[in-house]
Amino acid sequence: MDNKKLDELLAKQKSGRLKPAEKAQLKNLQRKQKSEENGANEHSVKTNVFGQIATTKIHPKPIRFLEHELTGLATRRDSLKTNQPEMIIEELGSLREINDTKLIRAAVLLLADVSDDELIKAIKQVQLNMIRKPQ
Repeated sequence: MDNKKLDELLAKQKSGRLKPAEKAQLKNLQRKQKSEENGANEHSVKTNVFGQIATTKIHPKPIRFLEHELTGLATRRDSLKTNQPEMIIEELGSLREINDTKLIRAAVLLLADVSDDELIKAIKQVQLNMIRKPQ
C-alpha cells in the first residue's frame, strides 16, 4: 500500500500539484523506503566496539578507604610524579597515567612478591587502623 501511495505522490509531484501535507507524506514515505533498503543491505559487522562489549570478566569489589589511606595514595602518587617524571613518561607515556586506581592495581601485583610474614603484619596493621581513630 505504501508503494502505491508513493507512486501516486510522485506522479502528482511531476505535475506540480502537491499540497504541503502531501509533500510531507511523500518525504516520509521516501525516508521509509530508503531506510528499508539500507536495512536490507546492511549486514556488516562493527569492528570498533570498544566500550560497548566487555572484553574481560569484571568482579567489582566494594572497598571503603579510610581518610589516611586515601591521603597515603595521593602522597605516593604525587611523590612518583615529582621524583620520577622522566621514567613515567618514558614507560607509561604521560604523567596522567599515574592515578589511584592504577596504584591500587600495581599494589595487588606486588602482593605476590611480599613474604607471608610481611603480609600478615600488614593485615594486622590495617585491622588496627580500622579500629583506631587516626590522629
